[in-house]
Amino acid sequence: MDSSHPQRTSSNQKRKAQDSIMVFSKHAEFMETYHRQNFSMPDSVIFYVAKNPKTSALYLKMIKTCKYFFVKNSIIVIDCLDTHRGKWRINKKPLDLTKYNCKYWITDKIHAPAFEFVNRNIFSSIISKLYRCDVKCLELFFQVVSFNDLSLLIPSAEKIYLRNVSVKKCDSIIPLEDIVAIAVKAKEISVDKPTITPKTMKKLSELPNFKKLDNLTLRNLSEVFDIDEFHGYMKKNFHTKFYLYFDEQISNAFKNRLETIVDEILETKEFNYKPPIISFIALDIQKYGKLYQIFSFH
Repeated sequence: MDSSHPQRTSSNQKRKAQDSIMVFSKHAEFMETYHRQNFSMPDSVIFYVAKNPKTSALYLKMIKTCKYFFVKNSIIVIDCLDTHRGKWRINKKPLDLTKYNCKYWITDKIHAPAFEFVNRNIFSSIISKLYRCDVKCLELFFQVVSFNDLSLLIPSAEKIYLRNVSVKKCDSIIPLEDIVAIAVKAKEISVDKPTITPKTMKKLSELPNFKKLDNLTLRNLSEVFDIDEFHGYMKKNFHTKFYLYFDEQISNAFKNRLETIVDEILETKEFNYKPPIISFIALDIQKYGKLYQIFSFH
């Protein structure tokens, strides 16, 4: 199709050439005014400071004070990184993160749906360019991400939302408990179609950071989830609000077990634990309404 529009192709090539010239021109202009500095402290100390900024705010102050720090450690600080129509954006402005010879420091949020990407492992091309990730909110949708990459993105996040996300290590899909284990600062986690095993709930209950969660939402849970292990944990849980939504394909026997737990909660007069939301396709709407009311007041 491009060959049938030579003028359009020529225009695009010209625009790209102009952009490249502009970037080169700005870089050249920047370097023209950069001069070697005479610091009062030893060069080795200044070099260490340049290479090891403690916070993004400190780094920004440093490079505003002296260009030396940017030349020695070129980092672009980003508060919000997201994707739109298959392309990366910074604060809703398109930017090719692979284009520039620098690192990126993300400080606030990553919102990354990948359903418009051909390759849904969208971090693979930029992960090597991340200097540091301090995001408080991590939202990933419709993608495949390696466990190693996720380990760089998730540790600082307080709010984590994963929708149709597969986390892989080599060729194996990582279960939910391994993801929660590295989400050490998380206060709220929501996962759609989590990968679980019969031991997932038991392993979760053994994680110190799991007990500190304010909210955990799991959607499209299969009956592989050990509901009896959860029931035991539920009766000792004083902190976390659980939202459990089960898949439509669960068996009648499993539905009966869920309803038994729901009935127990509805019949309880005084709670010394946090009652959860438990939802499945066969649950009577009036029971769900009462359960939600109890949940809301505790």
